[in-house]
Amino acid sequence: MKSSTTTGFASAVLLVLLCGSTVAFSLNGNYKTIIDTLAWTGDLSEIYSIIERNQIANTTIHLRSVTVFAPHNEAFLKITKQDSDDEYLPCYHITNVPMKLEQLGKSVFSELDGNPPIWITKKSPEEIYVNQAKVVYNLANYEHNNTFGKPQVLHVIDQVLQPLRMKKNSPQNVYNPNAWEFMENAEYLDLDSYHTNTFLQRVQNLDKKSVFSNQGGHTFFIPVDEVANYPKVKPEKIDVKVIDAHIVPDNVLFLGPTNEEEQFKTLAFTDMLKVFTSLSKAVEGDKTKYYVSSDTVVGDDVHPTGAVVAEIVKANIPVRNGVVHLISRPLMIVDNNVKQFIESYKDREDSVLHRFYEEIMNSGGDFLEKLTAMPNVTLFAPSNAAFNDQSIQPYLLNRTYIRSLLDLHIVNRRLSIDDIVAESIDKRFQVQTEVPRKDLFFNVVTSGKNRTLTLEGGGVNATVVQANLAATNGIIHIIDHVLGIPSSTVDRKLATDPTLNETNYLGQVSSLNDQLGDVQKRFTYFVPRDFAWKRLAIDNPSAYKKLFMPEYSNIARQILERHLIIADKVFTMDDLRKEANNNYNLSVHLPTVRDVSMYIKIKDSVEGYSIEWRNEWIHVHRSDVRCTNGIIHVIDKVLIDESDVEVNGAIATKSITALVLVLAQYLVFYYFN
Repeated sequence: MKSSTTTGFASAVLLVLLCGSTVAFSLNGNYKTIIDTLAWTGDLSEIYSIIERNQIANTTIHLRSVTVFAPHNEAFLKITKQDSDDEYLPCYHITNVPMKLEQLGKSVFSELDGNPPIWITKKSPEEIYVNQAKVVYNLANYEHNNTFGKPQVLHVIDQVLQPLRMKKNSPQNVYNPNAWEFMENAEYLDLDSYHTNTFLQRVQNLDKKSVFSNQGGHTFFIPVDEVANYPKVKPEKIDVKVIDAHIVPDNVLFLGPTNEEEQFKTLAFTDMLKVFTSLSKAVEGDKTKYYVSSDTVVGDDVHPTGAVVAEIVKANIPVRNGVVHLISRPLMIVDNNVKQFIESYKDREDSVLHRFYEEIMNSGGDFLEKLTAMPNVTLFAPSNAAFNDQSIQPYLLNRTYIRSLLDLHIVNRRLSIDDIVAESIDKRFQVQTEVPRKDLFFNVVTSGKNRTLTLEGGGVNATVVQANLAATNGIIHIIDHVLGIPSSTVDRKLATDPTLNETNYLGQVSSLNDQLGDVQKRFTYFVPRDFAWKRLAIDNPSAYKKLFMPEYSNIARQILERHLIIADKVFTMDDLRKEANNNYNLSVHLPTVRDVSMYIKIKDSVEGYSIEWRNEWIHVHRSDVRCTNGIIHVIDKVLIDESDVEVNGAIATKSITALVLVLAQYLVFYYFN
């Protein structure tokens, strides 16, 4: 029955939202006890009901001082109801000390049998988590004495707290176990039919019980015996250091409050071996899956560098000394080559590389054999989302084309993120792929502790979304675009390429770029990279300065038009080379917008292509950068003569002078008449 012994008027005002599913109600103006607040607030009816049905919880909240962590009704809609809810949930949401948010420590003891802890994570004064659940800050810190004068506190939370439960009809009870006792008694616990016997056996054999029994608050990643569609690991590979890599000391990491990709030192982080761990999530089909990654940044003869990823198959299990996450495989162990790594996604349809595996097999499958034959390889593997991009679907129908593009994703050496960062100091690092004359170009952006790696291949920019995945013969980086399949127009490519900023700027201020988004036209654009403009600034500072003045934008446009061809087709560097070789003077006519009778020569060498213009050879830094409406060749020099700026500059100066004289004459006439 709902109590009627209340004072004041209505407690909580329930608001109807026009969109979304966020709960919005208020406890302002409420003067009821905690139990009456739960009873009369419609959006807290679920937690009230289970407390009312549980004699211990109901008695406790009526007679004693308590803090209640109350999930709103929407939180209950997100969980699957179990027969044991009434037994476990009420007391696990209550602690027998009244505490406001600022009084909460690292944990509080619940009223459930054995008093298992509820773990507190404070990310800021207003962002506080209780295990996995977030405190709804504006619905927290509600205080009131019960009818016996005992002080009580209510905090509303956005998820239902889930304690560790026993199996139904278990012959043995386990009260508030630590991580070791958890593993030792796993057969009696409700773990969704997962077993941890193999890992337990290795911990026992290697006498590592103590690291799972340590007091305090830690995080334990415990591999289960077997998960469908995940390769099994040989138990003997689980050694002392591997076991240590499954423990994050002095940090209780529930999934909700833990930042994605934030690295934490594991127990295996020592002077000679350095292993971090981090958490991530991915949307696969209609599900969100969570993963843990071990990243060995300093390895040894037995433990190679690189990351190993495991799926978290059962998360957020609170224990006496922290939290346990059950994972699909042991961390740190590298026992698959690159081919086997890709094949492990074969039957996991919504997994991040399933589409990549399918495209490999659709194009003949020999790509996997090529990976196996390479002793040291780096693979940039496009994700499912990359292959689901609607703009590239027509290209995927051409199996021969896709097979050739796969080689653009391979580098014949090991390249970790740290290797690329080291190579990128004071320069833009590039490396040859398995496609002749096709390099990958890297760019590293650092913000605080976060590093973002982007790369370009075949005219397509991609970002590494998961890095340093280790294999016995190489490293895999997962990227968010398929390299070599154009998805940007020429103008968008200029706007997004960090090495083409100067040309893009001049094209914008001179309005030349306005036409480069036209998908009905075909552009071939010899684009000076930023290095070329810096070279001009040194060789001819006066011309450089004028070109970047707004009043000289028309001159800048004319110079850029010398670099641009508009035709009914695009011209690759190989097209131009072949045409030049067929001509008696070994030169090729370029009908640019500015100079319709422009001729250049083409040279092909191990360093790549070069073009000769006005008796000077200019290196083509990147050739055949494909766009949806054209092609870009990035060059190392601006095609400019001194007379371009001097003559046009003189004309511009004379025009301005003439205008000033006309205005002066007008003013004199107006003033004296």
